[in-house]
Amino acid sequence: MTRPGQITPGTAFVISHEPDPNRRTSSTSLIALAVTRSLGRQGVPVVRLHPNRLDHSLHSKYCSEVALCPDMYQSGPALVEYLLQLTSRYSGKRVLIPASDDCAEFLGAHRPVLEHAYRVCAARPEVMQHVVNKRRQYEQAERLGIPIPETYFPESRSDIERLAATIDNYPYIIKPLVAHTWRLASMQRVSQGRKALLVRTPDELRSAWLSMGDDCRDVMLQEVIGGRDEQLFTFLAYLSDNGTPLAYCVRRKIRQLPVDFGYCTMTVSCHDDVVVRQSLRLLQGIGFSGICGVEYKFDAVSGEYKLIEINPRPVNTIGLAPACGVDIPCIAYRDLVGDRVEPVTTWRDGVTWYRLYADLMAVRQLGGKGGPSYFEWLRSLRGPRTEAAYARDDWRPAWHHYRDVIRLHVASRVSRALRPAPQPRTAQ
Repeated sequence: MTRPGQITPGTAFVISHEPDPNRRTSSTSLIALAVTRSLGRQGVPVVRLHPNRLDHSLHSKYCSEVALCPDMYQSGPALVEYLLQLTSRYSGKRVLIPASDDCAEFLGAHRPVLEHAYRVCAARPEVMQHVVNKRRQYEQAERLGIPIPETYFPESRSDIERLAATIDNYPYIIKPLVAHTWRLASMQRVSQGRKALLVRTPDELRSAWLSMGDDCRDVMLQEVIGGRDEQLFTFLAYLSDNGTPLAYCVRRKIRQLPVDFGYCTMTVSCHDDVVVRQSLRLLQGIGFSGICGVEYKFDAVSGEYKLIEINPRPVNTIGLAPACGVDIPCIAYRDLVGDRVEPVTTWRDGVTWYRLYADLMAVRQLGGKGGPSYFEWLRSLRGPRTEAAYARDDWRPAWHHYRDVIRLHVASRVSRALRPAPQPRTAQ
């Protein structure tokens, strides 16, 4: 039996994927990087599972090994078989941790088989089905008395025409029922890097529906809750298999990119008792286990925190949790290997997590729309903070990440400079 604070020897397997099986350019899984660092700093060997060597998170010194696995989108059965065969090389206890929505869904669906070889940090299949699909999320939330935004689920052109003729509280957003489908390369023509499409009029609603095409219409139409990004709160947590909350903290979003319904670029740890109470009621009510992020937006009109989404895996900002005193990935690992774990539910407020380049671009996009000046932005980094890609003790992922960011930025500016100027129209 281990003593409190002692970690049982074992191996963590952190799995990520490629949104495009034909990708030939690099990317950075911030989730996988944060989880790898969290575990590696505690002496846990981390095997990074990824379909190729292009992801910059694989350069972390805390990766004990990189295992090139089959791509789940090309062959799910091949990936399951690979994971089962991989265990023969590693003695001791093995923990499998997803680093994206689709990895979490995959591990949840195959948990009954994988549990013969791993402790899987993903909810059971019947629970995952309620979480991955937002329509089911909201049905469960309403059952448990959790406020949700005004939401519709159109399935046909006639549904859109009916909604266009009846709703009047514009603007609304169109979002996918399964969030990670819009992150796939094949869907970028629709999402263009956004989590949602904004529609301000009935005509924009009709146009957006037509532009999506038949292959990406599993969507919902939802009211836009007023207020700035600072009214978005996320509950970061790990719940054991019996539903015990062993680690959690709360963050408040500061900015995102794109600035309208994009991905977080700066957030700060804070306390909010309503967010904690609602999240625990929701997660325990649906029987969730694993690492998650539950997002709400405060509606000043109703005075309610309305559920935006449940992310059934570590979120992009999971690196904030260890920085503010709640090492969620490490606590999850220790619980899954059978260590005695005391719940960690206190944390330090005012710790900032940020993505350097992306947040600067968000500040630039905000411009005169109430955003900070560059000097004010710099002052906001004076307190305790952690950067998404850079760490003093593990700088190589950030070097590769920001080298590519700079290359893309320069290439984009050169391309614009060389683009022929539009020719003036001549009179007919």
